[in-house]
Amino acid sequence: MHQRWLLGAAALGVVWGAAAIAFDIPVLVLDLLLHLGPTVAGVGALVALIGWRPAGPASFQVRGDTFVAPTNRRRTIETAAFVLVLTSQAALAVDRLNAGGGLLDGLLSVLFGLLAAALLARALLVPTTVELSAEGLRVPGRLHRVDVPWSAIRPGTPWAPRLRTQRLELFLGPSYLVRPPSERRTRLDVPIDVLDIHPWFLADAIRYYVAHPEHRASIGRPAELERLSRRLRDGGAPPALPAGPAAPVVRQATAPAAERSGAAHRR
Repeated sequence: MHQRWLLGAAALGVVWGAAAIAFDIPVLVLDLLLHLGPTVAGVGALVALIGWRPAGPASFQVRGDTFVAPTNRRRTIETAAFVLVLTSQAALAVDRLNAGGGLLDGLLSVLFGLLAAALLARALLVPTTVELSAEGLRVPGRLHRVDVPWSAIRPGTPWAPRLRTQRLELFLGPSYLVRPPSERRTRLDVPIDVLDIHPWFLADAIRYYVAHPEHRASIGRPAELERLSRRLRDGGAPPALPAGPAAPVVRQATAPAAERSGAAHRR
C-alpha cells in the first residue's frame, strides 16, 4: 500500500507537470489550477496531517517468521504529498524558465522544490517498520538496519510512551556494549509516529518477550500472535521499571498496575 501511494503520487505529478508545460489555458482560474493544483493538493494534505497522531491497532502483522509493525497511513500520505509537491514544482520551474516568465519566478519554484526534496529525503530515510523475530528486534532502514538481540534489551523496558511521543526508548544492557565501538549505544530510539500499531501494545510486547524467552521461537505464527494479544489484554505484560515515566492511562482508584495495562489495551 505504501509503495502504491508513492508511485501513484509520482505518476500524477509527472503527468500533471507535463500537461502544465505543454498547455496554456487562457482562463486564469483554470490556468492556475493546471500549474498549481498538485502543489496546493500536496500542501493541503500536509496541513491536514498536523496534529494527527494515530495510535494504531493493538496487533502486529504476520510476515514469514516475524511480527511486523507496518507503516501507518499518516506517513504514507505525508510522503506521497512531498512527492506530489516536488514533481509539481519541478515542472513549474521548467515551464517558467522555458517561457521566459522571469528568473525570479523560476528560482522560487526551484527553491520550493528543493525544500520539498529535502523533506522527502528525510521522510524516506526514517525507518518506518519494526520487526520482532525469534532472535530479537529489528529496525530496518533504507541505508542500514539495526538488529538488537533479546538478551541485549534491559528487562523492564521499554516503558509505555505517551501517545504524542515520537520515539519508543529501548534501553540496552551490557551484552550489547561488546559490539564494535561504532555500533555501541545504551539507548535505541525507535520511531513510533510512523508505525501502524498502538505504542503501548508494542512496548508491552517487547517487554514480554524479553521476560519470556520460552515463547520467542513461536514468533511469526498466527497462533502465537493470538496468544500474545490475549495475554497482554488480560494484563500479562511484565511491569516496567519503576524509574520509567508513567504512561497516561485511564485508571481506577484501586486497580493494580497489571489490570490498568490490560484496560488500556482493551480500549
